[in-house]
Amino acid sequence: MKDLEALVGGRVEATSYDDRVRLRLGAASGDGGSGVVAELVLETEFRLRDTDGEYHEMRPGTGSALAPVLDLFGQSVTRVGVSADGSFVVDFDAGSLLWIGADAGYGVRHAPSA
Repeated sequence: MKDLEALVGGRVEATSYDDRVRLRLGAASGDGGSGVVAELVLETEFRLRDTDGEYHEMRPGTGSALAPVLDLFGQSVTRVGVSADGSFVVDFDAGSLLWIGADAGYGVRHAPSA
């Protein structure tokens, strides 16, 4: 999906979690500041591979069990993809990876550009 390719190069500038996991991605702007590229909102279970290669089963709404998500802060997206079965994968420059399985109740959505 071409729209998803725009996420490549985005840097995780903020993370938060409660009943959802949110990753705010930004990119360097010409004036040295940053602009928000996108916000990834995860509302279903997902897998996180950390920089040591260890996999974590993550479920929004589980409080401190989501702490490994904090390590995504400062990492940049190197690849984004959606497989034929609807699974969503995001690779990061430090070796982390997010894998969100296909779910009939959720999907990859975006807000169109203005």
